Amino acid sequence: MEDKINNLIVFLTIIFFLLVFSLGCNSQTILDDKTFSKTKSGITVVEFWSDWNKKNECYWLEQISDAKTYRIDLETKTADDFKIKVLPTIIVFNNGEEVDRFEGDISFQLCPKRTPKKVQRIIDELMINKF
Repeated sequence: MEDKINNLIVFLTIIFFLLVFSLGCNSQTILDDKTFSKTKSGITVVEFWSDWNKKNECYWLEQISDAKTYRIDLETKTADDFKIKVLPTIIVFNNGEEVDRFEGDISFQLCPKRTPKKVQRIIDELMINKF
């Protein structure tokens, strides 16, 4: 009986860590300088990021509707072209044209309550103006 309880505890612990890990995984497509052209079609939201700032990744972008979301590393020519100086930086594009930009503050963070709503509001306005 004690072995069954121990096995159950191990099983539940593994399930717990798998769930926690899966919630923290960002499924956004990662772009590079060659694939950045994907932002030229439709409404896209790009998160500029770096491994040293992983704790401030914008996981909420997965919940954005009516736009494709991508990530691109700070160490690219594209990041230089857009003069990315602060992480995280989120840029909303409409058919390849920059519409708006959101940059992290001095602590390298975006406001987790207001920024997602502002980004979604911009996308919603672009969708309305599309028709």
